[in-house]
Amino acid sequence: MLGQLIRFGLVGGLATLVHMLVGISLIGAGMAALFANLAAFLVAFGVSFIGHYGFSFPQKTASLSSAFKRFILVAIGGFLINESLLALYLWLALGPEVPGLILSTGSAAVVTFFVSRNWAFRAR
Repeated sequence: MLGQLIRFGLVGGLATLVHMLVGISLIGAGMAALFANLAAFLVAFGVSFIGHYGFSFPQKTASLSSAFKRFILVAIGGFLINESLLALYLWLALGPEVPGLILSTGSAAVVTFFVSRNWAFRAR
């Protein structure tokens, strides 16, 4: 499982880098930030799914179609967990924003890993 967790982190890091590069490039080209962020999320989602399907969980038994549909739900759920925890952290004024972002993102990543491993990429 440690190897899977490391591969998951590598793919997640790559997807995050792609997200940032696409978003920054689109904003630099004049696109509104919210639209650029959405476009960047969609590109990064593709990188994330392909990486997790082929690299993080290579022993999966779920079909490509099934894993894709499930991973969409996992990605949306991970985003909602991240955003909710960050909002709660900020609302409670528990500290500076950056540690809150790290905490919320890390928490969402742990949940996303286990749901991906045990549901999204596993056969029924």
